[in-house]
Amino acid sequence: MSLTCVVPNSIWYAQQPLRFGPISITTRMTVIRLRDGSLWVHSPISPTPELVDGLRSLGTVRYVVAPNKSHHLFFPAFLNAHPEAQGFIAAGLELKPPDLGRFQRIPRDPPWTCEIQGFFIEGLPILNETVWFHVDTGTLILADLLFCFAESNRVIAALVSKLLGVYGRLGMSRTMKLAVKDKRALAMSVLPLLALPVKRVIVAHDQIVEEQPAEKLKEAFAWLR
Repeated sequence: MSLTCVVPNSIWYAQQPLRFGPISITTRMTVIRLRDGSLWVHSPISPTPELVDGLRSLGTVRYVVAPNKSHHLFFPAFLNAHPEAQGFIAAGLELKPPDLGRFQRIPRDPPWTCEIQGFFIEGLPILNETVWFHVDTGTLILADLLFCFAESNRVIAALVSKLLGVYGRLGMSRTMKLAVKDKRALAMSVLPLLALPVKRVIVAHDQIVEEQPAEKLKEAFAWLR
């Protein structure tokens, strides 16, 4: 798995295929180079030799974040491949194997907060997701709060994304909407995101949104009004 540049000298990503029965999708790891030259990694994927070498060519991995209760599958293996890094997990992951309880929960004021701001999403405990905003590049980074599936997806993935309401658009899936426990709390959590000077939205699954990202972000959460 190779790294693709999003913002020169600042942001890269790598993708890995995942299969759920007949459905094949990709998941995305996002990498940000901090001002001191070290790397911050969001939603790590399998640490293949190619990926590990690629990261080492960019800098030293310093922080690794499992941003919600679903994006942890490759977290321990990735940290084993980068023993110099600190791992941070979403609330609730400490209850999941393998031994995720030994890692720190994402704190309210993490050590990278002056460069990457965190916004915890209330009202959706199935995820307990923290969304991140990279100040220097105007990049908003999400895991499962929103999806954006391209119209070029194959038949089954296209059909599923249509049923979920995220085909060809940035949006929250219908199943995720059904999982909301407190709509008002979710709406209040989202408000600060809508006020950010967003230049792009990076989601874990499928497309990066760079055309009219702020407008599309507002449309994605319009159902909360």
